Amino acid sequence: MRKTFEEVLEAVWKADEAGDSSLEAVRKRCPIDVTDEDLGVLLKRGLITREGDLLTLSYEGRKDARSVVRRHRLAESLFATALDIDAEKQEAVACEVEHILLPELEEAICILLGHPSICPDGKPIPPGRCCGAKRKLTSTVVVSLCDLAPGERGRVSYIKPKHHERLHRLTSFGLTPGTIVEVHQRSPAICIRFEGTELALDRDVAEDIFLVKTNGADS
Repeated sequence: MRKTFEEVLEAVWKADEAGDSSLEAVRKRCPIDVTDEDLGVLLKRGLITREGDLLTLSYEGRKDARSVVRRHRLAESLFATALDIDAEKQEAVACEVEHILLPELEEAICILLGHPSICPDGKPIPPGRCCGAKRKLTSTVVVSLCDLAPGERGRVSYIKPKHHERLHRLTSFGLTPGTIVEVHQRSPAICIRFEGTELALDRDVAEDIFLVKTNGADS
């Protein structure tokens, strides 16, 4: 039953994130049937409130939902970057992992990936305690473009721009998650090559692009 309730709480979180907390929207985002009985239990436990057709997470419900969403999106990030699992399988596997991922493993994955703030499909990953402390491993899987030396290559994992216009500009050049880039030079600007394109980036732009080193491999 715990898995069922976590799925419903996660769906309420996602519906609220999308700006539509109606029961219909929650049901569309939930991979299982949302029954009146399930809602009744969550209401009784004080995890959600209901006003007409609108569902809202309580303080405790939001904490539980946040934890599930964080585990799910960290799992997706791990599969997409370190494990390179096919995009179609990421969601299905992440849906299973989110219910069994132990807190210490969740933290270890977050540290390993360099504390990502967004998952592969661009949705925010709720930060954990390790993110505030910015705890690091000796070597993380995901590194900033600024960390690559000339001649080194990497596959773009995610882009975390400080301004949305910057993200649109980078994607318009074809620089998107999954793209293999090679650093050509680091000064005065960081120059990269990818898919027949050469692009010069200021350091404050390059530091928002995160990659997995490929050691010269194309995939």
